[in-house]
Amino acid sequence: MTNDPYLNKIHIVFNGQKTPPMKISQLFDAHRFNRLTAITGKVTADFINDYLSKFIQVEIALRTPKNEIAKSAEEVITKEALTTALLAVANKQPAKLFEGLSSTNQANALNGLFTVEISPVQALHSQFYLLSNSTTHDTRVILGSFDLDKDSFNDKRNQFEEILVFDNNIRLFQNLNEHFKADIKPVLRPYFTDNLLKAAQTQLDEGAKDKQTPQRDQVVILDNETTDRIAAADMTDIISHDVQKQMDNKLIPSTTTNAMRNVTINRSQDKEAIARNVKQHDTIYTLQKGSVSPRAAKPKIKTREKIYQQVQHALISGMTPQQRKAEKKYTTFLYDRPMERNLINNNSGLYVPNDAGTHPIPFGKLATISQIRDGLNSIDAVLNGYRKYVVDYTDDYGKRFYEAILYSFTAPFLWEIRQKASLNPEDGNDVPNFLVLGATAGSGKSTLLRIINQLTWGTDRSLIDFGTIYPTDTPQKKTKTVEAIEHYMKQGSSYPVLLDEIEPYFFQQDQYSRHLVVDTMNELINNPHPIAPLIGTTNYDSGFTMLRETARRTYYLQMDKVIDDRQKGEANKYIYNVRQTLNNTLFKDFVMRMAGLLEDDETPWRDFNTKSGQLDFLSNTRKIFREYYKQAGIKIPPYFADEICDDFKESSRNSWAKLYVTQADDFKYRAADDSLLFDISKLNTFNGFSADSIERYRNALPIELCVDGINGKRGKFVEIKAPAFFRWIGERNPYAKHTDQSQPTTIVSDQSTSSPTTNNNKSVKKKGFWARLFG
Repeated sequence: MTNDPYLNKIHIVFNGQKTPPMKISQLFDAHRFNRLTAITGKVTADFINDYLSKFIQVEIALRTPKNEIAKSAEEVITKEALTTALLAVANKQPAKLFEGLSSTNQANALNGLFTVEISPVQALHSQFYLLSNSTTHDTRVILGSFDLDKDSFNDKRNQFEEILVFDNNIRLFQNLNEHFKADIKPVLRPYFTDNLLKAAQTQLDEGAKDKQTPQRDQVVILDNETTDRIAAADMTDIISHDVQKQMDNKLIPSTTTNAMRNVTINRSQDKEAIARNVKQHDTIYTLQKGSVSPRAAKPKIKTREKIYQQVQHALISGMTPQQRKAEKKYTTFLYDRPMERNLINNNSGLYVPNDAGTHPIPFGKLATISQIRDGLNSIDAVLNGYRKYVVDYTDDYGKRFYEAILYSFTAPFLWEIRQKASLNPEDGNDVPNFLVLGATAGSGKSTLLRIINQLTWGTDRSLIDFGTIYPTDTPQKKTKTVEAIEHYMKQGSSYPVLLDEIEPYFFQQDQYSRHLVVDTMNELINNPHPIAPLIGTTNYDSGFTMLRETARRTYYLQMDKVIDDRQKGEANKYIYNVRQTLNNTLFKDFVMRMAGLLEDDETPWRDFNTKSGQLDFLSNTRKIFREYYKQAGIKIPPYFADEICDDFKESSRNSWAKLYVTQADDFKYRAADDSLLFDISKLNTFNGFSADSIERYRNALPIELCVDGINGKRGKFVEIKAPAFFRWIGERNPYAKHTDQSQPTTIVSDQSTSSPTTNNNKSVKKKGFWARLFG
């Protein structure tokens, strides 16, 4: 089907007449209507905050997704409605939705003015929206395929949506309103349960006691232990209370308990393709089955106490003690909440847990000129240490260390910057969520990671050692390690995961780097939300490489120079003394300034380098730091980087340049295509290369240099475009064809034995060894 930009994908019919496109705020007109009752498939916090905040009363019921494996009426209860409800609670979706609401809407939910509900035992497939005004008695009915999320109204997506609007159609409004009250309302239960609302109110009450945090800055962000308790209690209540109540009220058949006991019969075995989804369903099914008596003709639901024990066991049954221990290694939480940002009240929108861990408090504080000067001098002291003790240090090399610090300061805001810098979703890859410091042993990379931790958090204890996330003898250690890292990144915190000594397999093997780097970036650009960036170190052994698609989404800085062995004792003492002076005062000021830029609609975010064409996603960070130096009266240091350091491309180029210079005879010229054939299988251990050299060099070769694109990189022989290759590695092309006004002149290749002629028919002698060597 042709992607016609003139297709009317959001089709709106208003009182029977086709109407031009309407804004969301016009459809859900909070000026004309003050009450909303809705049944929808999905609702997001962003949609509520942006479009529903001004309604006086809001009641939203969530539809039940259809499940193809629910074949019978009883299975619609057990495998569709009940499973959906239990999964939502187990995945803490109510708490996540509540936490995403603005503080005003959280207060409305606590006061009962804003309610969300689900149908836990009967499948709810209805969908409609009822708007009314209790004063003017105006009504509006909206029918359609859309949900309460912004994607439903995005005409750039490949989807069609129908929206039928009926204003002041009293009969239709009354019919649906009565249907909701009489038929649907009795089978609903609160999504924001008493357990959740009580925990939220408790946190607000605790925050109110903190005199340093103004009342207007109070926001609810619940910790994992609290949401775990809420999930366990709510799941127990659904089974022990809601199922029994609806059987007692004859809203569902008394044979429902039989269906619960038999819910595991005919369970699909296709677990490889949907492993995680199947695992969750298995847990829920087992919980249902174990919640009723096992042998009675008419099974009864067990006591609440027994069910609660089973729920607790079910919630941890899928994890080994090693997994639970591994998941607790990420302990630094910094939450980015743009909706709460209020620069007048010095609120950056960032929150951290208070010291007692009872409630979140705003993070960020403007610094004095003296404090700014001290912060810059601390960074200079760090760079001075590398300058004094690193062999062959240059200011250009020092830019790598400074860039890492700039990236770490920017990290909590990267997901916001990505949205502002992207015209198209795929542009988001230009704002990488991964920073890799490739360095040799003894280069000070781990120390730099600790320094970054101190400059941003005031401690050096947030580092996670890649190799010890799981013990050495753990089955499937590699897979589990990557899963643990993904868990660290997706806990809602924006503080970067600081990972030391990442092993090379992570970058070179598709099943690991693709899963974490590529899939995470795709998730970020398609569904922007806070996912913690990753800043990691890895060993550079003169041949580090990544898969191309991983490199596309990663910022790589190469630190391949080492600290002088003869001065190691002095260097260690120096850096130790410097680290005793480090604090995060400058970072606290930085987040306030960056928040100001993010709030300013005039801030430019698309700053491209005129030479490389790369987006400088740290451009505004550099702007802030230049202002720091100006205010502090300090000259901008020579290690200050004015642009992105593209070290991965340079490292790849350098590897192939060395390979050609040392192995030129192995590059066979193919005149027909003006290309070079290289037998990549020669890069083996027998010829002195490392075991992974074949894939390292293959990954480092840009696709655009290969004949026939990606196909030119595959197999035993790689075929490379000769002119482009020699321009890339910076070597003279011995096969270049020179032409004059009459007839082309061919320069013979080193492998050729024939002598081409020039336009005056004189033979060109084959170049000798010294001529070839020095050009």
